[in-house]
Amino acid sequence: MNGTNANRYRFVLHTRRLTRLAIVSALVLVISGLLALLSSFLVQPVNLEGLIIPSYLISTIALAFLLPLLVLQYMYAHSGIWIEPDKVRVRFPGMDEQEIAWSEARFAVDEGEQYLRASKGKEGLGFLFGETRYIRLYLEGLLPEQRAQVEQALAEHVPVRLPRRFTLMTLLNSRGELMARGRLYLFEDELLCAENRGDKRVFFYAPLKDLSWVKQRASFYVGRLECEAFTIRYQGKEYVIMLGYETTIFRGIGSSSHWTRTGEADEWVGALQAST
Repeated sequence: MNGTNANRYRFVLHTRRLTRLAIVSALVLVISGLLALLSSFLVQPVNLEGLIIPSYLISTIALAFLLPLLVLQYMYAHSGIWIEPDKVRVRFPGMDEQEIAWSEARFAVDEGEQYLRASKGKEGLGFLFGETRYIRLYLEGLLPEQRAQVEQALAEHVPVRLPRRFTLMTLLNSRGELMARGRLYLFEDELLCAENRGDKRVFFYAPLKDLSWVKQRASFYVGRLECEAFTIRYQGKEYVIMLGYETTIFRGIGSSSHWTRTGEADEWVGALQAST
C-alpha cells in the first residue's frame, strides 16, 4: 500500500513484549535441549542421568510456550491501524478486521492514561464512534508516542474527546432484562452508551438537556456483591444502568466469569443532574 495514501501504525508495545517472551522461551528450550542431549549421549565425569527427564520436560514446556508466541508474532506482523484518506481500518490478532468511513465517523474517544494503567488495557483504549456503531482502535498496543501520532491523525478528520466520566456497566431495559455489557461516557453536554463487545452497537448518544429524568434506583445483587444502579429516560425509552460488570475469561477447558462493582450511583446521578 502506498505510504502517501495511508499511514500504518503497528502494535509495537505488544510486539516487544511478545519478542521478549519468545527470546526467553527460545533460550530455555536451547539450554534444556542441549542438557538433555548431553545427559543422554555423552559420557561425562559427573553423572547427569538424573537430569534427563527434567530437561526433556522443561524443553517440552518451553516449546509449548514458544510456538504460540511465534504464531502471535506472525499475526501481529500483519496487524495495525491504517488511517487512510477515506476511512480507518484496524486489524488485531484473533479479531475480525474493522473499518469505518470518515463520512460515518462522528468522533474518537481516548479514555486517558489513568484508565489505561488501572485497566491494564484489558477492556481497550481508544474508540472511533459513528451514529450507530463504533470500532475499537486498540491504542493500548501502541507506544505512547505512537498513540499521540494516531490521535493527531484522527484529529485531522474528527474531534478526539476525553470523557468527564467513564465506566463499564450493564445495560437493562425497563423490565430489568439484560440488553448488553456496555461502556458509559459522560461528556460536557452528552451521555453516550455503547455495547462493549459483540456487535459494538451505540445504544444512545443523548444531549443532557434531552434526558427526561435521571434518578437512582434499588441496587442489584450478584451473590453478595451489591451493584448500585440508576435510571434515565431518553426519547420515550427507559434505560437502567447497573454499575456492575461481568468479565468472562475463556480457557481451553471452558470459561469463567467475575463480577466487579464499577461505580457509585449517587455520583453519576449528581454529575448528570448538575449538567442538565
